[in-house]
Amino acid sequence: MAQVNANLTHYESETGFDVLPPGWYHARVVDSEIKQGDKGPYINWTYEIVGHPNRVWDIMSLGNEVSMKRLKALAVCAGHPNPNFIADTEELHGKELMVRLKIEKDKNGQYEDKNKVSAFKPLGTGKDNPPAAVAAQSATAQPQKPVMPWEKA
Repeated sequence: MAQVNANLTHYESETGFDVLPPGWYHARVVDSEIKQGDKGPYINWTYEIVGHPNRVWDIMSLGNEVSMKRLKALAVCAGHPNPNFIADTEELHGKELMVRLKIEKDKNGQYEDKNKVSAFKPLGTGKDNPPAAVAAQSATAQPQKPVMPWEKA
C-alpha cells in the first residue's frame, strides 16, 4: 500500500474529454515527449484546443517517411523559423496552428472513440471551426420542436 495523504477538497474530479466533431481547430502545441516503441523511437505530441478544455495527442515515428513529412508540415504551419531542421521538439512548444481532427473508432470495440490529428495548416487559412462554438453546440444541442406554419410570426 502507498500512503498518499492528499487533500483533494480544492479539486474537481476529472471525468475525461468528449470527442470533438471532425473539422479544423485552433490548437497550441503544449508538450512533446520522445519515447521508445517496438518499431523505434517516436514523438508523442500534446495539443491544447484553444478556447476548449480538450487536449488531443498525436504520435509521429522518427525515421518513418510519412511521419517526417507530417513533422515538417507541423513545423511549417506552426511558423518554425527553420522547418528544415528541428533540433529539439520544444522549439514547437507554445506555437499555434490549425489541426484537422477526425474521429478514430477502435476496430475491436474495446475502447471509446477518440480524436486523431490528420492534418495541419497555418492559422487564418481557409474556413476554421471555432472550437468554443462547436463545443457549445455539441454540449447543449437539444432537439428542436419544429415550428408549425401557424406559429410563424
